[in-house]
Amino acid sequence: MHEPNLLVVAPPGCGKTEFLALRAEALLSRLKPNQKILALTFTNRSKANLSERLRRHLGLQRFRRYVSVRNFHGHGAEVVLSHGRTLGIPVERLKMPTMRTLRRALAQFSSDRGANDAAAKLLGTIKRDPLSDEEVVAALEAAGDQLAQRVEVERVNEDQLHYEDLLRHAQRLLSVEEIANLYHQHYGAVLVDEFQDLSLQQLDLVMRSCSSSRTFAGDPLQGIYSWAGAAPKEVQSQLRGCCGEPIQLTVSYRSSPAVLAMLNAVFASMRAKPLQAYNPGAWPEGGASAAILVKSQTDEARFISLASKRIVEADLSASVGIITRSGWRRVEIDKAFATMSGVSCRRWDLAIEDPAIVERLRSAVIGMPQDVSFETARARVIAGIDPSDVDTIEQIEDAFEHLGSELAGGVRAALRNLYVRNDDSPVSPGIHLLNAHTGKGQQFDWVFIPGLEEGHLPDRRSSSGEALAEEQRVLLVMLSRARHAVVCTSSASLDGRYGQYDPRRSRWWADLVAAATMDLAGVTAHINRLYPKVSVP
Repeated sequence: MHEPNLLVVAPPGCGKTEFLALRAEALLSRLKPNQKILALTFTNRSKANLSERLRRHLGLQRFRRYVSVRNFHGHGAEVVLSHGRTLGIPVERLKMPTMRTLRRALAQFSSDRGANDAAAKLLGTIKRDPLSDEEVVAALEAAGDQLAQRVEVERVNEDQLHYEDLLRHAQRLLSVEEIANLYHQHYGAVLVDEFQDLSLQQLDLVMRSCSSSRTFAGDPLQGIYSWAGAAPKEVQSQLRGCCGEPIQLTVSYRSSPAVLAMLNAVFASMRAKPLQAYNPGAWPEGGASAAILVKSQTDEARFISLASKRIVEADLSASVGIITRSGWRRVEIDKAFATMSGVSCRRWDLAIEDPAIVERLRSAVIGMPQDVSFETARARVIAGIDPSDVDTIEQIEDAFEHLGSELAGGVRAALRNLYVRNDDSPVSPGIHLLNAHTGKGQQFDWVFIPGLEEGHLPDRRSSSGEALAEEQRVLLVMLSRARHAVVCTSSASLDGRYGQYDPRRSRWWADLVAAATMDLAGVTAHINRLYPKVSVP
């Protein structure tokens, strides 16, 4: 822990976040007067996870005084808003983006989804280099994409940023020696969570934001963001040059022996070392893992919804994550929960079901007039958010869009019946419906993974080469969200565009079946033994 730069490879559940918190505690004594630690991660959820762990180790006072936790686009936005004038960026009239700003801009000029996707991809690729606006337009002209060029010219004329511009301009600004020196003086150390998800642009931002005590933690086998620009091989090569050989963590503090049995089956096919449970005897019956073939999506939805309901009814502290690779594969499960009385679920794709966002809305709206309009409330809430916190602003906009379109009776009435959590845990008790990418970094007592069929997992667009390897890493991420138990299902019949069809089992199905510690009857009996007051039919 005394080395100035550290690279830590931490497989799922092996204490990565705990290590970062301990590292932060050790670094406090090395900070110069008025310096802080910059902790960088990727999403608001992972930012909340890391912040909670840091507060626990440092205490609230030291955490607030010595640590700044940011996601990358938030950090980029801060740099742009603070120093943009240096490069002629009109900060005073600049319009900050959300992730959907570019899509909306493309839709104004084109209804061709294929052309819009191609233009968005080209813009994202070009803007991963520290180019000026003029250089971006020139690159688009050379590429011959008139739609992308038109959208970019309009963006510049309107003083509007797109999401990709935040990192591009921040990289340009931190290339100015005087600006970089300000950050070197302010930040005496930097912690980076999930280094395998870094793009080369993001890595460059890290290096330019802090010149000493750099710590990178993550796991190359959980790299699932190449589509967003992540370059795990290139990044790890550079980090080894900066930090030397990595510290390797191998003990799982998260998962039961049964979960690890299934996880290690995937590790084996990836030629990775197996994980061992920290305290295998602490898990009731060693936990549970199963791979169950069901007749149809309807049967699958019935089993998962009833089992989940029984678990959370019997144990009010239990969390259940139902995780799919893609949203279409969860449709029947969502329907099953929608018609089930006495149970509520949190859908992670809806900002209005994020307890932290609901809390923020309620605290802001409570001081407004009873008849405040949605638009006025929205504007006031957003005005109270740090302009650099673009991800939270987007979540607020999504939440108000949902409130305004589906709920009536005013803002207060709409918020009154929404759930607000009363604890600080990143994942609250109850049932959670999510996909693999949004669930990364989270953990649940029970995890159900529907859809182990070819075409869903792996995705039909990723059936070979590096894309297929990334799909296997997606499966690894999904399995490793589980603490006590993981249950995978595959349906013998699926509903397609032209009716029902019989899919092929996922190419990883046989390995999961072989590693499972229970079958359907075993899982049902296990639940009934753990929760004797209720029973699963």
